[in-house]
Amino acid sequence: MTSYLIDDILELTKDLKSRAFFEKALRDLGEPVVAEEFGELKYQMQVGSVQHPAKYLTSLLKKRLDKLSPGKQKQLPQAGQEKIKTYFEDTQLTLFANFRPVKQEGEVDQGVMAVPYGKEIIPWATFISSSFFTLSTNKAKSDRVLAKFRSMDGAVSVVPLLRGRIKPGDRERGIPTAEHAKVLSAIESLWVQQGCQRNKYPSGAVSCFCYVSIRELAKALNWKSFGGKDLTWLTSMVYDLKTMPYYLDLSAMNLKGIHGYGFSLLGDVELAEGKKRGQPETVLKVNFSTPLSVQLLERHTVGRPKELAHIHSELAFLIRLFIEPILISLDGEEYNKTLTDLIKELSLPAAGWHSHKGKRKQIFEKAVKELNVQRTLDGRPIKVSIEKGLYDWMLTAKLGGAEKCLELQPAGPAEQPK
Repeated sequence: MTSYLIDDILELTKDLKSRAFFEKALRDLGEPVVAEEFGELKYQMQVGSVQHPAKYLTSLLKKRLDKLSPGKQKQLPQAGQEKIKTYFEDTQLTLFANFRPVKQEGEVDQGVMAVPYGKEIIPWATFISSSFFTLSTNKAKSDRVLAKFRSMDGAVSVVPLLRGRIKPGDRERGIPTAEHAKVLSAIESLWVQQGCQRNKYPSGAVSCFCYVSIRELAKALNWKSFGGKDLTWLTSMVYDLKTMPYYLDLSAMNLKGIHGYGFSLLGDVELAEGKKRGQPETVLKVNFSTPLSVQLLERHTVGRPKELAHIHSELAFLIRLFIEPILISLDGEEYNKTLTDLIKELSLPAAGWHSHKGKRKQIFEKAVKELNVQRTLDGRPIKVSIEKGLYDWMLTAKLGGAEKCLELQPAGPAEQPK
């Protein structure tokens, strides 16, 4: 991995005489830090802000090195104990500018990330929030919600998100559910297991891809038994992630040359069927979409454990997507939200139980039971409870210290909606 990163840096900067300095920075700072600053250099070159790449990268790395104590080297985390971090885009401008499509022109450079993610990590893009998914009980084929996007500078944009249409006025194509989100997280886990494969083009376009055996995907979801109908259902779920689109209304962002952006979470999906050891075998080649690929390769992700894909309850899954980044930022402090406000934050589809205080408590308590056996990537348990507030029941949550958590019993495919 080290040689790949150094080679990529030298290829871009054309500064062979600085190899020794870059190698020292890699040893002292660690690969993730150097890869992060290298990503910053590539972005600034893309927008035309850097005339001397080697000089710019050297200054970034020197600033990082200056923050270390004399002689101090980066203490790399032990396996399985990596400190969980959230990486956002620097500004709102860079976040939405990365949504611009770039033509995949020229000879493709097929390879892997210079510094792949750890094998136990599901890298979840920070721009994909709980607002992107709904519950299976939602019968609407499209709707409009307000999604929040955060950047490193502390700015937050609330952007209208049209779910289920590629653009306003387009026909309805369906809204991805929490079940689709679980499938996406399992596909990302397989992508990591395969070394974080990616394509790069001279035009600057990038795309991540992986090969998905539907049987292996079922295992990544922690299914212990499954038949042909279950695997067919799972194959359809993958295709849904390609065909169920979103549209971001960016008209209020004052971005030059772009007022809206339509996309799906997956790009091309190809299927091949055959037999393996006498059993039918379906394998998909899955390409991630442009915005998702860029976020993954630039490490604007939250690292989550593979058990994320094992969550049974759709409501519990959406709650976790919503509260985990908040709890990480609070670093042990308590978070509170009334259930009425949480229903709005999660954009839950209209249901009769929303207006009944006791029913709200009952539904959320069921989801909380599963959340309380969840843990973050660094082993901290997510402690969630429903407490009585002044006017409404409240969800109370915080991260505990590193301790052993209970394991969930696997969900069989019979529990999955068909």
